[in-house]
Amino acid sequence: GPPLTDAQIEGVARLLPRLSTQESSFRMTDPVDGLRRRDRELLVSDLGVELMVPLRWRGENLGVVLLGEKLTGTQYTSEDVTLLNALGSQMSVSLQNALLLRDRLRVARLEEELSLAQKIQQTFLKAEFPPLPRCEVHAVNLPSRHVGGDYYDVVVCEDGSFFVAIADVAGKGVPAALMSSMLQAGLRTLARSERSVAAVLRGLNSLIYRSTAVHQFATMFLAHIDASGRRLRYSNAGHNYPVMVRRSGLQEQLETGGLLLGVMEDVTHEEGVLQLECGDRLVLYTDGISEADDGSGELYGEERLSHLLAAMPTTLDARSIATRVLEAVETHLGAVEAQDDRTLVVLRVLGAAADPVPEPGEMAAVVVR
Repeated sequence: GPPLTDAQIEGVARLLPRLSTQESSFRMTDPVDGLRRRDRELLVSDLGVELMVPLRWRGENLGVVLLGEKLTGTQYTSEDVTLLNALGSQMSVSLQNALLLRDRLRVARLEEELSLAQKIQQTFLKAEFPPLPRCEVHAVNLPSRHVGGDYYDVVVCEDGSFFVAIADVAGKGVPAALMSSMLQAGLRTLARSERSVAAVLRGLNSLIYRSTAVHQFATMFLAHIDASGRRLRYSNAGHNYPVMVRRSGLQEQLETGGLLLGVMEDVTHEEGVLQLECGDRLVLYTDGISEADDGSGELYGEERLSHLLAAMPTTLDARSIATRVLEAVETHLGAVEAQDDRTLVVLRVLGAAADPVPEPGEMAAVVVR
């Protein structure tokens, strides 16, 4: 007969789950459990089906062979049905193998796309940066999957000053990575004309809020260090509090800021101001560090990180600080696989040994409208 139309194929597909998985064949002259009146109209009246032989795999109906009237005009004998059932079993195996091959090809294509996305992402997640005024920066990103939602950057401005950013995009995989790339492009564009971290965050927030088709958001910490390397202005958009470890041993958490990005269209962030001295160390991180779970519900936590940083010699460079933090987190995880991206950015202030040791309480906060 003529090939089935799309509507007829859809009708047959809808009735498949209702067919018994115990019967080897179904004669349309007999009652068939699960068939509704419209199903019989489709099979008998429209398609002229006399016998159905289901194609099964592990107790599931994958498809069905529809047989009309025999050319001889006789009924299907038990021998006919036995032969058709045997052929149906072979067809089921072939169909399942084809489905498995299709799935493997899909997985292979997905893995290839994720691998390409990972390579693209790693091109803008650098570990080393150009010479910076009186500072050195080292960063590490360990994604929990092929691609993740963590982002960091160092953007050098024409006047010699520079921005340091770290962000955590909600979600995982390619959608989060795409938003991370949007943050990078937005920051690098805004940094050409803006020096106010609050103004940059305002622009990034507007970009995310208006550009994402689905509701997405991100936490972000942004700092700007002036061309002398002695003054840092920052704002924290809902991100984990970075830790400033002074040469004196005093620690400060950089909390000043406001709402995370992408939630509301019009937001205002406060700015904090710090004076930088030789030996100061600023540690930025995502929650993959602080919320690393050892499998028993015990998180690494901000307190452990604080104690670890306090115990580090002041002579350690930025790379060594990052390495020790990541080693401590790995030790805490043990054999448990990390469930979130782990991202760490360490800024260390350089300078002459005669630079004065800062006094406590040199942090101020101002509201930028």
